Parts: sequence; structure tokens; C-alpha cells
Amino acid sequence: MMLKVLLWGYARGIRSSRKIEEKLQQDVVFMWLAGLEKPDFRTLCLFRSSNREAIQRVFADVITIAQSMGMANLGLVAIDGSKVQANSGIDSFKTVGDWMETLEKARGEARRIIAEAEQIDREENERYGEEARGDELSKEIEKIDDRIKKIEGLLEQAKKMGKEENARMSLTDQDASFMHKKATSIPAYNTQLAVTEDQIIIHADVTTEPVDVNQTKIAIERIEEQMDDVPDILVADTGYGGGDNLKYLEDNSINAYIPEEGERNIGKAKRPRAHLYGKEAFIYHEEEDCYSCPQGKKLSPVARSRIKGRYSSKEITSYRTKRGVCAACPRREDCTTNKKLGRAISRDGYEAYRERMRAKISSAEGKALYGKRKCIVEPVIGQIKTRSGFWQFLLRGIQKVQIEWKIAATAHNLLKIIGAIMRKERQLLVFG
Repeated sequence: MMLKVLLWGYARGIRSSRKIEEKLQQDVVFMWLAGLEKPDFRTLCLFRSSNREAIQRVFADVITIAQSMGMANLGLVAIDGSKVQANSGIDSFKTVGDWMETLEKARGEARRIIAEAEQIDREENERYGEEARGDELSKEIEKIDDRIKKIEGLLEQAKKMGKEENARMSLTDQDASFMHKKATSIPAYNTQLAVTEDQIIIHADVTTEPVDVNQTKIAIERIEEQMDDVPDILVADTGYGGGDNLKYLEDNSINAYIPEEGERNIGKAKRPRAHLYGKEAFIYHEEEDCYSCPQGKKLSPVARSRIKGRYSSKEITSYRTKRGVCAACPRREDCTTNKKLGRAISRDGYEAYRERMRAKISSAEGKALYGKRKCIVEPVIGQIKTRSGFWQFLLRGIQKVQIEWKIAATAHNLLKIIGAIMRKERQLLVFG
């Protein structure tokens, strides 16, 4: 009963537990679904936030129903992410370093209040005698003590998560991250969806990472757990690329289409300057581990480095010609602006995977398949946000927001199934 009213509420864009409680008193559909039971908003909220496994099972059962109707086919699957604002204000965010300073100030304030209280006690004892019980705590010290405990908990969480001092965290929702969205930054979570061609969601998740690069493998593994199979074709935007992802997809025989650049630049040559040779003009020779330039000169490895980012890392090899070769080249101005060292080409261990991906996605078939992405997954994200009013999470903490996102995904799938049933019934009426 509780699941029915929650799912119907999310399907109708009614997510607030108080508003659902109100509907249970007024709306005949909600009354019918609840069997005239009237759980209050606290019960609804507690149920929603503490039944992760049950909601996951319902999500899986709904997908099974869709499959029994010939829907949720794994022929073509699109994945995408979208930032959803956390239930936390911007003012609640500070850097870890700032929270350390705030903690020390709060502790100092607590010491000051206690010292003042002790002084007052001594003065009153001298004046009136020792009549106080000695177990009273002022509201002021209780309030600051509560704040100290919250900040200590936040800093402990930051330590577990490996947050640096310049990383920003919220006191009200410690799992939320400060993420860029369009022209601004907001406290948010990065929601993830994998959607089939008939817009059935087969994977719904939430991450605290603002980038999507680490979500490709997770999405495939969760789909395989859910569907006991992997997609035949996967389409995703550039955020899901990365050499290790391309290798993983090839190793698992998944025909993926993930561009390096935005859709409008697919198939176009990449050049550091409009008039310079792009990297595609240089030929790599695997057996010698070297490049040859358009003039036939050899570029050999000169340096290897490891670039480690916050969410990924890679090893890079740089290739150059011998000193003076580029300076003497008649086409130098078409190749490099570095007169002293000449042209450099970089390569990592996944370059061969990237080259194969570029060739695939630049083909007519690749462009056609990738073009379907914006017609599959992007409308689903839009439908959840507009129909369900899902612009901000109501719950706090990564586990609870994952539950809320899964409820929204389940409600979406139920509406798609209902739509398919209604279309079939109309066809029967028309054609007998």
C-alpha cells in the first residue's frame, strides 16, 4: 500500500510526504490505492528512506514486466547523467579547511561559555550558598555542543572520503558535492540512467562524483546483474569515454559509440591551430614505437609521465624528432609554433582503442546510431524532472537519494508500461 501511493505520487509529480498525506484525505485515486488507510507524512517519509532493498526489488520486477511485454530490449542502450540539486543550501558549504577553523572557533566559544558559567556559579555560591543541583546546562551550551558534534562528524566523513582541505562539504548533507551546472555551481548529486530504445530505464543510480567517467563500467555491471546480459550497442556522450572504458567495452564485446568531442565535431579533424597539422596526420608504427610526420621524419619517445586527476589517471608518452629536424623542415610553419623543440605528439596505452572508436563513430552508421542518444535518454531525464518536479532531492545522504531516484525511475517505467497497454487496447478497438 505504501509503495503504491508513493509510486503514484511520483508519477503525478507529488513527492512531498505532507502533500501525499493531504491527497490521502482528498483524492479518490490515492484513497483507492491506499484502501482508505491514512498513513501520516512521518510514516510515509520513514518508509521511503528505510526500504532500499524492497524498492530495488520493485524496480527489478517492473523491468521484468516490461520484458514480458516485449519492451526493455538490450539491442540499443543509451546512458547519461544529470545534476540534481541536493537538499542543502549553498550557504551550508565550506571547504574542509574552513570547517576545521569553524570547529576550533566553536570549541573556543564553548570554553568561553563554560568559563563564564563557572564564574557566575562561584559568585552565586559565595552570595547565596551552594544550593544549585549542578546538573543544569544552558540552552546556549547545548546548542554549540550540538554544532561541534556535527562539524566533528563532517570532518570524520571528509577523512574517510579522502577529501582535501580545499574540497567543499555541506554540514546539512555531508555526501552532497558542489557541482558545476551550466553557468553556476550548486550543491548536487550526479544522477545516472541507462535507457532502452523504448525509453524503459534499466539502470538508475546516483553518485557524488561530478564527472561521468567512472560510471560506464558501473552501468554495464549493474545492467548485467539486472538483465543477465549486456547491451549489444551502447551510446553515451563524451563524459563516458576514457581509455580504460574503451578497453573495457571492447573486452566485453559491447559495440559502443562514445565520441571524444561534442556531436557537432564528430568526424572533424582535431588541430591545435586552424592552419596546423592535426595528430591524425601522423602515423604510429607499433613495432618501433614511433611516429612518422607528413614529411616522413621520425618522432621517437622522449619522455613518459603519469597524470593523476581527482577521478582518473593515465600514463602519457611524448614523441619528438631529433633536435634541429623540425627547425630545418620546409613545412614547419604548417606543423608547429615551437621553433626550438619542434612538434610533440603524445600517446597513452589506450590510443589504439581511441583510434578505433574515432573510425567507428565517424562512419555513417556510427553517426546514425549516436544520433539516437538524444532521442532515447535525454527525453527521459526531461520527463522525470518536469513531470515529477524532480529538480531537487527531498532526502539527504547518498543512500537515501539513491532510493528516491530509484522510486522516480520505477514510476517512469510504470507510466511507459501503462502507455504501451493503452496503445495496444486502442489498436484492438480499431482493428478488432
